[in-house]
Amino acid sequence: MSMLEQLLVTLDRKRPKAPGAASQNPFLEGNFAPVGYEADTPSLELTAGAIPSSLRGALYRMSPAPRFSPPNRGLYHWFDGDGMIDAFFFEEGRVHHKNRWVRTEKLLIEERAGRALFGGLRDLATSTAIEGLLGLGFSATELLKLKALGMLGRKPSPDVVARIVRAMDRSNTSIQKLAGRLLTLVEGSGAHEVDPRTLETLGRFDFGGAIDLTKGGMLAHPKVDPQTGSIYTMGYFGDQGGFCYYVFGRDGTLRVKREFEAPYPAMMHDFSVTKTRAVFYHLPAVLHLDDVTDPNTIRWEPFRGSRIGVVDRDSPSAPLRFFPIPPCYIFHPLNAFDDGDAVVLDVVKYARLPLFDPLEQLDLAPQDESVTGRLVRLRLHLRTGELTETLIDETPCEFPVCDPRYAMQPYRYGWLAARVGETCGRGPFNALGYADLQTGKVRFRELGRSCFTSEVLFVPRSPSAAEGDGYLIGTVFRADEGQSDLVIWDAQQVEEDPVAVLRTRQRVPFGFHGTWVPSDS
Repeated sequence: MSMLEQLLVTLDRKRPKAPGAASQNPFLEGNFAPVGYEADTPSLELTAGAIPSSLRGALYRMSPAPRFSPPNRGLYHWFDGDGMIDAFFFEEGRVHHKNRWVRTEKLLIEERAGRALFGGLRDLATSTAIEGLLGLGFSATELLKLKALGMLGRKPSPDVVARIVRAMDRSNTSIQKLAGRLLTLVEGSGAHEVDPRTLETLGRFDFGGAIDLTKGGMLAHPKVDPQTGSIYTMGYFGDQGGFCYYVFGRDGTLRVKREFEAPYPAMMHDFSVTKTRAVFYHLPAVLHLDDVTDPNTIRWEPFRGSRIGVVDRDSPSAPLRFFPIPPCYIFHPLNAFDDGDAVVLDVVKYARLPLFDPLEQLDLAPQDESVTGRLVRLRLHLRTGELTETLIDETPCEFPVCDPRYAMQPYRYGWLAARVGETCGRGPFNALGYADLQTGKVRFRELGRSCFTSEVLFVPRSPSAAEGDGYLIGTVFRADEGQSDLVIWDAQQVEEDPVAVLRTRQRVPFGFHGTWVPSDS
């Protein structure tokens, strides 16, 4: 480090801490808090039932888990944590548990420094340390120039912004097997490849350079056609309205790459794919990245209008059609399929965007019970633009999953994390939901007033089993004990006692998404 760089780091460390930097934050407490270490447990204790002999493979799940205490705890957002993989290996009637951080560029820089150096969604510009920017490859001269531009009210160049935004890649949202690789994902970046056994981070993966990191990277929710293995994904622009759309073959070979314009930059967290169409949710969760000092980077602005975009999923040139819809927000779809000239979209729909209230109104409650998602069926008639909505169930829910063998096509069953009745308030979802889309009925298994789950995954009983014939696997946090269990349910009998319960030796934090990889793949 040069003398000038050392001087800048010394002066930066003497900066007064921002107000609220030491504040309590619910997303850093209870089961939202990171475990704080990596460990291996060779064999989990079976406390009830028996592990099905047909379950042979690995369950991988992702959670946001800051390696170091954030520089401004008051501004930390749940989406800011470093990616942590929890892997459960099912072998010979036993389950081995291992957890590892994803070694992103950001985390490696911080581990060398021994402390957090970067802010997050609300404070990337205001909390990021000079030492972090130097770790990203900026010189002292470049940093002084950036400071001068800021004082003059001028914005940095797109190239400089792209270099800084690399620190936002926490790879903390989902994990999937794509193109023969196990990949961790976060929206707005490329992927990271990890070793499926050791969980060692092998490096960035962007489909051979096909994913354009300057134009939104890719989402954490790629779709895979269960028949063809084709991979569909997208990434949205942060500074202007629009997004990139990609289609890859089973082996990761690029087949289609397209750019589409949209009226404003929006957080497009997920999308849907049917057998013939790709469906995009352009909803008024508006990105405001022009003022980097404003913590309200994502704002609910329903006056901007909401729309659904539809395009031929495999065409390199077919036009994108937008259809206006009433303001709402959708984080996650359950499934989608074609029905003649209509597309059917089963989604968890919110009346407005949750989790991103303006900072001056924010109480940082992990679960704002006034803003709840509910499972609905949207039917969009493409000839007329008519949209019909059917409420499937009014119970607050999230993290919908279906039998992945029936993705993109007509199907019958879905499963959800849900909130039923009163809870102790130490977690968002205290129940499992089992939706029969043929009968329109949803059944629930309550886990208890102080027991909470996250996303559960469906695993078929066998490759040839009927739709929905299999198991649900997920973790349950028992708040009164401060401990976690790995639980296996019969997917068709969620109200019955679990098939098996295994006690984990370390708490498993609330997370986002996971995947099941059979041992033979």
